[in-house]
Amino acid sequence: MATGQHSKEINIQKNKLEDFIRHKEQWAVLIPGYLHHELLNEDDMIWVFQGDFGIIQKAVKVKLKVKKSDAHQLQFDLEGLSDPINGDGSFEVKQNQNESPQLTGNLTMKASGFLAGMMNPVLDNFVPRLVEQLVEAMALQAAKD
Repeated sequence: MATGQHSKEINIQKNKLEDFIRHKEQWAVLIPGYLHHELLNEDDMIWVFQGDFGIIQKAVKVKLKVKKSDAHQLQFDLEGLSDPINGDGSFEVKQNQNESPQLTGNLTMKASGFLAGMMNPVLDNFVPRLVEQLVEAMALQAAKD
């Protein structure tokens, strides 16, 4: 199971960062390789992005379903719609000692089915880079708004 985690301290008000995280449409466009997204309802979104899996580049379509959302955390499940890749993740906002909030992103993904033996080692490299790039982009965007 491929896992990635990345944290970034952001020099903005904590409630402003929490508001940014709650509004998925603001950060959905920041995923590396973003192609488009569709908000199905308050909890569900379809995300389509161009995945760079080493020698293979392909459009990946996943459904993000919110499991838990509160003032400081968003937890979600991912269901592969174009490929048998599933997982879960979260974004969490914590207040640091120096009063700046910290954004932490977590993502776990696992391939199943016929191509699992080939895809899971690729995901082991892909997922940590994806999380780092997304959290860094979210931090920049949240600080701008």
